[in-house]
Amino acid sequence: MSRVLQLLKYPFSREARQTSLRLARDLKALVDLLNKPENHYLVEEAENRIYSAITQSEITYPDMRDEKHVLVYPAARLIVEEINNPRLRALQAEAESKTVNRLLADEDNEVLETLCNEALGWNVETMGNLQERVQLPLSLRSFEFRIRFENFLEVAPDFHADEWKLINRYVDKGWVLIRKRELNRLVSGKFRQIIMFGHLDLPKLPQRFAEAVQRIEEEIKGKLRKFEPLKITGQVTSAFPPCIQKMYDDSMSGQVNLSHDARFALAAFLLRIGMTEDEVNKVFGHSPDSDNRQIVYQVDHIASKRSMKSDTTGYTPTGCKKLQTNNLCPVYLGLTYDPLCEYVLNPLAFYSTRAWEISREPPITNHSWYAKSKEKKQSF
Repeated sequence: MSRVLQLLKYPFSREARQTSLRLARDLKALVDLLNKPENHYLVEEAENRIYSAITQSEITYPDMRDEKHVLVYPAARLIVEEINNPRLRALQAEAESKTVNRLLADEDNEVLETLCNEALGWNVETMGNLQERVQLPLSLRSFEFRIRFENFLEVAPDFHADEWKLINRYVDKGWVLIRKRELNRLVSGKFRQIIMFGHLDLPKLPQRFAEAVQRIEEEIKGKLRKFEPLKITGQVTSAFPPCIQKMYDDSMSGQVNLSHDARFALAAFLLRIGMTEDEVNKVFGHSPDSDNRQIVYQVDHIASKRSMKSDTTGYTPTGCKKLQTNNLCPVYLGLTYDPLCEYVLNPLAFYSTRAWEISREPPITNHSWYAKSKEKKQSF
């Protein structure tokens, strides 16, 4: 396959964008072109691309020998934008990102470097081949590239593992050393951001597109029914501590992939306050990268764990100090504040106190009693 065809299959590449503009100078021209009967097959392929995202199946990129195939991705974006469902947009972004990450694994370094520098406007340089890198210290020889730290930080904060924290990276004069598989992840993550936060000024869609929109909306009703908001009382959620509220809201939004630590903390907390495993499974079922079987397994494991020190089934929810260490405490990060947080060491202690306040008649809203009746536990 020629280098141009290799790059064309990546929707964010310079070659793909230039070809799209040559075929259709703007979105109105694109819609008019795809509305022609001889191009309806492209709208059908765009539908199939969205169906794959909805079912979390693997997206198949065309080989681009028919250059019109470059229009399938923008056609799919148009349909998703018209439907205007945040959950669907998140699923599309996740599916497209995973496909790019998978394809990049088979590309040579030159293609990856081209996509970084020309398509994304990053500053990425190769560290040379293995023979050239042998001159480096042994601990640095596995790094095939280096990337400017500001480009690294465009995407890395979206990833939760410690290896993505800049403080844990080797940085030399503003350059972050990085392995090819890690750079693949950054590129695919940037593509996900483009879809999640990009905005299209939609023209009026003709009949062929309207039919596609209607079919996919029907598909969503069937496939995404299980992602409807969980029915729990306002009294319960209003007693959530800020950390749990943030994790819960992020999970329910359908647009955020919680870190492993956040998922554990949220699941352990919800199970301990009395939610069933099925209810907790529904909370996590919103995530763009959700795997239903994996969710069920993990929640069941957290729920069934028995401690030698307690007759209570299930893990104890993560304490405040551990949440702070994992950057999961919004009060510690300065994003919000609740005076009760200063007098507890675990989200459960916050929940029990706030739930008691709410249950009083009338509910207790003056929190000055904390300083009189509680021993101060922590400061931020």
